[in-house]
Amino acid sequence: MSIDHLPVLEKDIGVLQIACTNNPEAPVSACPGWNNADLYNHVNSVWHFAATQVLACNPEKPTRPETLDYDAGSEIYETLASCDPHQPAWNWSPDLTCGFWIRRMVHETAIHRWDAENAIGKQAGIDSSISLDTLAEVIEVAMQFHVSGLVAEFPKGSLHVHCTDVEGEWLLTSSGSDLVVVREHAKADVAARGTAADLALWLWHRGEGEGVEFFGDQTLLDSWASLVP
Repeated sequence: MSIDHLPVLEKDIGVLQIACTNNPEAPVSACPGWNNADLYNHVNSVWHFAATQVLACNPEKPTRPETLDYDAGSEIYETLASCDPHQPAWNWSPDLTCGFWIRRMVHETAIHRWDAENAIGKQAGIDSSISLDTLAEVIEVAMQFHVSGLVAEFPKGSLHVHCTDVEGEWLLTSSGSDLVVVREHAKADVAARGTAADLALWLWHRGEGEGVEFFGDQTLLDSWASLVP
């Protein structure tokens, strides 16, 4: 969970709102067919859905949100800032607590804030205070657990991910149907090396791998990145 990262969430909400409001027609490269107005509608509904799950405290099944006819930025921030991270809340991971939603919304908002600013020509990276956890979450959660269900098959070859700006390394291996993620330095079939922010953006299909060094077969590297929805 990322309680200490809530100030970054608050800041990114504001920046995203301004970019989308001031430049609604700007095309979003990572979301083909969308402009900033479409992006904001999506993020607003995600914020509302997440806040609904936190307030419901029901880990058994998702709670249907009420019709959304307002800006949910303040709602999600205030809901997460006032909740107990250990209280139950439905989501699609094994961690059925509000802590999941705190972490998820910090990083979801950071990625889409990047989208909105990138759409208007601003190259603003992920905040350095959260970038390592943005990368950790995509490796340890998003590559295995999707809202549509568990990932059923993984690449056969291994992947090593190595941060250059902070201490962070992961080795990912699989037998095809089971994924093993270990934080360690080790030799793998393929590797990706860069800052935590650049690695996270690569795995989230943003930035086209800029700033990341790749080693090994590109097809295998692409297969690992394709696990992220």
